[in-house]
Amino acid sequence: MLIKSIFFVLLLCSVEVLGQTLPQQLPQHWKRIGEAELSILWFDIYNAELLSPDGRYSGVNSPLVLKLNYHRNISQADMLEETQKQIKKFAHKDQADGWLTKLSQVWPDIYKGDQLAFWIDHENTGHFFHNEDWVGSLQDPAFSTAFIQIWLSDNSSYPDLAKKLRGSVK
Repeated sequence: MLIKSIFFVLLLCSVEVLGQTLPQQLPQHWKRIGEAELSILWFDIYNAELLSPDGRYSGVNSPLVLKLNYHRNISQADMLEETQKQIKKFAHKDQADGWLTKLSQVWPDIYKGDQLAFWIDHENTGHFFHNEDWVGSLQDPAFSTAFIQIWLSDNSSYPDLAKKLRGSVK
């Protein structure tokens, strides 16, 4: 009986943190807005896909899912370093440093064939999924906005990729 009780409490704790129900899966049946491939020189990095409930891009503060399907291995340290370079265009340094500390607790190393997905929900909370499994959330709307702009802003390092993801270019 005690073991069953402990198991039940642990199960509840794994589903709820600070009173908030954690996402169990990415939204299903959302429609593609756009898709793009990131290649640097002759290295294919990932295929990116942007989705929304209706298949239309309504801005960075609307519900979106960004899926990155990786073509190569990338260490967590390399992902954090590149994210730091990219996100500083859209946030203050102190703010970005705090986010990167949180991301270091969430992101795994990436291996060829892995998918990392980022879901911005209706409350503008950002949720990360690694190979369809939830790995963590950041409840700061400023983070969600800054992070997604790495891929969707005309001021990003890859504006052509941004246009394709937003459905502006086929």
